[in-house]
Amino acid sequence: MRRIFALFLSLSFFAANAQSIGEVDLKTVNNYGLKKLDDAPKKIYISQFRFNFQTLYLDKERKVGGFRGGSEYTRSYKSDVEANLSIGLKGLQEQDLVDIVNEAYKDLTEKVKAAGYELVSVDAAAATDEMQGWQRKAGGTLNQSQFDGYVTVSPAGYEYLVKATRDDGKEKGGFLSKAQPLSKQLGGAIVLAVNIAVPFAREAESGGSKLLGRLGGGAKVVAETGLEIGSDWLNTSGTAGFESSGATLVALNAKQSMANINVGNWMLKKPIEIGDVIPKQKFKSEETAKVDWGTDAGFFRVYDVDNRFMSKVHAVEVSSAKYKAAVTAAAKKYMDAVWAEIASNLK
Repeated sequence: MRRIFALFLSLSFFAANAQSIGEVDLKTVNNYGLKKLDDAPKKIYISQFRFNFQTLYLDKERKVGGFRGGSEYTRSYKSDVEANLSIGLKGLQEQDLVDIVNEAYKDLTEKVKAAGYELVSVDAAAATDEMQGWQRKAGGTLNQSQFDGYVTVSPAGYEYLVKATRDDGKEKGGFLSKAQPLSKQLGGAIVLAVNIAVPFAREAESGGSKLLGRLGGGAKVVAETGLEIGSDWLNTSGTAGFESSGATLVALNAKQSMANINVGNWMLKKPIEIGDVIPKQKFKSEETAKVDWGTDAGFFRVYDVDNRFMSKVHAVEVSSAKYKAAVTAAAKKYMDAVWAEIASNLK
């Protein structure tokens, strides 16, 4: 009886502390030739492995005012208006993020080795003609320059190559354009790039509210919190490739010959929701423009309007232990799903 009671307590504790992880819905993009991976050598080079953790949500809306109406005596003057919203995570330490990435990288490399594949070193990649002039970088540190509000982390003890590093610390990518020729120069080895985005907040203003805002001339920003493995691009400029967009992605490239080229890209159709860590909550920053119809001053009218500015900053508390366990589990769920797709094509 005591055993049963002890087991019940153990299961209850596990259920209370288990994280709620949503389902993985993979999206394949431009995949072809994967069945021919049987002909590839049993070597894999991990060209990129990084997580992008959102630690600060930033958004703003600005409306420019000015004169409205017709003649001097029938027109009004509307102020400029701006609303700013910032939401920050409080409670995480730098090592928490490094630990998550280290665990995910360890899990992947163990899968690669268990499948009988050899990991190609960064030394071998850097020695190829294709990668001459590229910079060698070390993981295990935090880069806050890559995407606004995000911290980019690669595993400790892992080295990778980048085209260049800007003065502000942002790394220039473009690696996927090199993946096929690099694979050829590595004897047909599989080149694998991994990128995982972990946002905790997103824009949440409804279409109707936006329409009313445009008609009313005010500025409003609305955001909702909720942790997830994200499916959206962090770089929305339209100039970034898959691997530099910041989106969750595993990209595979291999080239043994012109007749045997293998490409696989696995993204997410929708985010993987992570419950029980950050509560879903809406935050809003709003400001209304001031309108002045003017005061008659004889030969002219006088308008007195000050531009309006609203800024709100919120801190969201998070348990580092819960965050680490949940994000590690969710990332593993995504990587397991992708690896199952890759492994089904390996010999």
